[in-house]
Amino acid sequence: YTIVTLSISTKLCWSLSSTTSVKTVPSRVNPTDGNNVMIERAKRYFSLGNKVKQQLGPTNADDLKRELADDFEFVAPLVGPLNKDAIIAATVGVDFAEGFPDFDARYHDFRIDVDDPNRVWCTMRVTGTHTGTFQFGAVTAKPKSSPPICVESPPEAVSLRFDEKGQVREITTGYPMDRRVGNTGGLGGIFGIVEGIGYPLPTFLTRTTGEIISPLLRAIGFAPSPPDKALLCVPKPNKLLPEMELLNLTTQLLEKKFGTQNSDLLAESFTFSGPVVGPLTKKEFLSTFGSFNFNEAFPDIDYQYRDMRVCPYDPNRVWYTSSPTGTHKQTLNIGDKSYPPTNQKWISPPECGSMQFNDDGECISLTGGYIMDRRIGNTNGLGGVFGICEALGLPSPFPVFLLYTPIQNIDRLSKMWKEG
Repeated sequence: YTIVTLSISTKLCWSLSSTTSVKTVPSRVNPTDGNNVMIERAKRYFSLGNKVKQQLGPTNADDLKRELADDFEFVAPLVGPLNKDAIIAATVGVDFAEGFPDFDARYHDFRIDVDDPNRVWCTMRVTGTHTGTFQFGAVTAKPKSSPPICVESPPEAVSLRFDEKGQVREITTGYPMDRRVGNTGGLGGIFGIVEGIGYPLPTFLTRTTGEIISPLLRAIGFAPSPPDKALLCVPKPNKLLPEMELLNLTTQLLEKKFGTQNSDLLAESFTFSGPVVGPLTKKEFLSTFGSFNFNEAFPDIDYQYRDMRVCPYDPNRVWYTSSPTGTHKQTLNIGDKSYPPTNQKWISPPECGSMQFNDDGECISLTGGYIMDRRIGNTNGLGGVFGICEALGLPSPFPVFLLYTPIQNIDRLSKMWKEG
């Protein structure tokens, strides 16, 4: 996954440039507090027609026609927007009970959107044992091994927005929050499930251009060697720390610029991992992170940290959301380049980050830059420094097309052609 880089500095820009300091420390409000009616409405939708412990959502045509608004929209990282008819056609007949009798989407961490009381966020973490035939579109997936494969997807950001009638107006899903988790190669949604059981879809649909041509990029020296697989594993501390202590440790680390102002907060085994880059060691992280000047370049920068919550699956891990915004008022330094003020606004999509701590309360793992809704903001769905460059009209540190799938690049070129 560490496929394209010009330097360690450029690598870190991609995922954490949007989290360089704290102007808003996350609220410690329980993420399930607030409009419980909406949360129960979301849980009810997911349970309609359920044949397993927890399915992804309803697959019965009558349920979908009744529950989805006429102006419904479905958006995933690699799919959509799809309208009501399209999502019904794609969903009806998908039977997880036949292919995965113990299938469990494991929805959790339900919470109300900070700006939209009709939008409910949650996290999905799919698991299931492939013991029967699973049919998805043209894919007929029969068990290939004995014992059967147990698929585990990465944690994924999901949201439902309801209209004034109580119908589902939109669904966003399949946004991975940590590519290190599971056996789907970092993919979310059904794309990830079929990949995990050995029936991957064509790479031009599911993988970025950079991932596909990474062997060539490495051969010409434009990308580093693949990372040590051991560093791409989620740590497993032995001692569970109390919830309040974990929240305090997270707040402290945010206030100290992720340890750059106090490196003792980071364990010697510390790593940073983002959706494309990493892992970075403690030394690499500290030497690079402190060189960014985003606070100076964006005097009004606001990261809008919120939804701090302890993970129920990974020991001593705390998740949070941010939505960075700022106006480019001063010189911006990106790597060895400096850009004068453009007075343009940078509005990032919501991003998911996490911190994990060892038995002694030191941070052993940091993740960041995972986009939760590519439609939001003015960065064309990009996070970090690439999103900043996109928003400000600045040249990207390296070709942006590498971050999109070939199909997405064709779509982007088509739109550019139509717009002249």
